[in-house]
Amino acid sequence: AFFPGHSWKGDTVIGNDVWIGAESLIMPGVQIADGAVIASRAVVSKNVGPYEIWGGNPARLIKKRFAGDDIEKLLQIKWWDWDMETLKRNLHHLRSADVGALWEKFQNGGG
Repeated sequence: AFFPGHSWKGDTVIGNDVWIGAESLIMPGVQIADGAVIASRAVVSKNVGPYEIWGGNPARLIKKRFAGDDIEKLLQIKWWDWDMETLKRNLHHLRSADVGALWEKFQNGGG
């Protein structure tokens, strides 16, 4: 053990497209899925699902960033794996959070 009295709870895993606010605390072993947002000063002791917004002490789910079917589309698109040219071509869709347009591009050859 690194610290006396501290038990190892597994790896902390942070997904892609995650925003973590200042002075937040993520406990050991917690998994934060793709697209999640952790509010400033949140104390996260439970796993956070994809595209969920969590805050508070202890942290709790505040809301989801998108509807369920849009979240599934974003998880399939995995825009964070796109090359720079594809990102540049689709930047306006990413900035506007236009999931439908991104999905259409993805269905027609990946952007």
